[in-house]
Amino acid sequence: MPYARGAAVDDAPLMELRSDALRRAVRSWEGLSERLPVGVYVCDRRGGVVHCNRRAVELWGAEPPADGGQVPFDRAFHADGSPMTAQQSPVAEALATGAPVKDREVVIVHPDGRRVHVLCNAEPLRDEGGLVIGAVNCLQDVTEFRRTRDMLRSRQGWARRILETLPIAMYQTDPEGRIMTFNPAAAALWGREPRLGEDRWCGFHKLYSTGGEPMALDLCPMAQAIAERRQILGAEAIFERPDGRRGAFLAYPTPLFDADGSLVGAINMLVDISERKRAEDLHKTLLDELNHRVKNTLATVQSLAAHSFRADGDVAGMLQAFEARLMALSSAHNRLAERHWEAADLQDVVAGVIAVFGAERAFAAGPSVQLSTRASVTLAMVLHELATNAAKYGALSSTGGKVVVEWTHAAGELALEWCERGGPPAGDPDRCGFGLRFVRRAVERELGGSVRFEFGEAGLFCRISAPIPTSG
Repeated sequence: MPYARGAAVDDAPLMELRSDALRRAVRSWEGLSERLPVGVYVCDRRGGVVHCNRRAVELWGAEPPADGGQVPFDRAFHADGSPMTAQQSPVAEALATGAPVKDREVVIVHPDGRRVHVLCNAEPLRDEGGLVIGAVNCLQDVTEFRRTRDMLRSRQGWARRILETLPIAMYQTDPEGRIMTFNPAAAALWGREPRLGEDRWCGFHKLYSTGGEPMALDLCPMAQAIAERRQILGAEAIFERPDGRRGAFLAYPTPLFDADGSLVGAINMLVDISERKRAEDLHKTLLDELNHRVKNTLATVQSLAAHSFRADGDVAGMLQAFEARLMALSSAHNRLAERHWEAADLQDVVAGVIAVFGAERAFAAGPSVQLSTRASVTLAMVLHELATNAAKYGALSSTGGKVVVEWTHAAGELALEWCERGGPPAGDPDRCGFGLRFVRRAVERELGGSVRFEFGEAGLFCRISAPIPTSG
């Protein structure tokens, strides 16, 4: 098939004359073409090779056919990998259209299987009358360039995928601070997707300093890094999302410069430290709470010791009473520890005190009331003193005696009644012992409540009233 589609039809003798003229013209620069670092070949109007240099032969992977044969394009492919016919070659297009073909990439497969990427630039050749009489094609080996380009594209693709899958928020701005790119982790941290090319400095809804003062976006770490043209490491601030939730983060903004030192933008990495800050705050709260509890416990133990031991008392009896009170305090702490020191149910506190006497001698009834750590320890110690008093002097000291503990809880007020029955009469004592004094003082001082004692024929009656807020 002829290459010069659309050209004027010449007779064979005239065409041969023009081919001879083309060959003579080529011989004048034949030596020069051999010295060129690129492949060069010249074709006549039919696509037959009139001249080629050694570099062209190396790029083709074979010598062209003799006697004006066409370029061996049976092993040529387009840049996308599809096969290329002779009619689709750059030279064929230049001969057919009379227009140059610039920077057309062609893949040539050598007989040994090696693939060579060449960049073709074909120019039509015309005679004095402007008629296309042939074409010249320049072949430049771009195999390494193509390999490098593909490698860079692959690396860019990997870098983009890595950036998108990183769990750390990252984004990039231009020199004016306009956000140009961001990864999904950044959008998740911001709680929104910023408008590319419009939103500046960062994508947070609002910012605050670590002290809680509002921070303008143009004073954020990224804005400072661009304004001062320096990297900032670990600047801490507080953010607020559009839904009102707050947290803390560390920023690592880094300005970017070109080879001439001109600022071309900046990249920022944001590390969410909200959980760490909450853990730090909780740790401080726990230490403060522990310090408070230790002080209270030591004060309680000191009070127990001061009132358990008297100069005129029985040493063994005093020691036994002191140990029993310590065990009651320890039992209250154990119940709180089982519930992570959050709260204790009054039912559990009462049951833990009276369980040693058996269900037939001690009865408890009342609703579930969640007690604070202080209230649970205080009531456990109060009930222990009442139980100890009942076991020594009251209803539990006789065979048929019983104790009933009942309580109600309404409008944040606890009303607990300790009622002894079937024991010896409880006469009004001339002097209250440590147990009853401890009950009154603990309820009044620790719970802000009141205590009423009644000493009757049936036994001791004690009513405790204290403000116990409803657990919420």
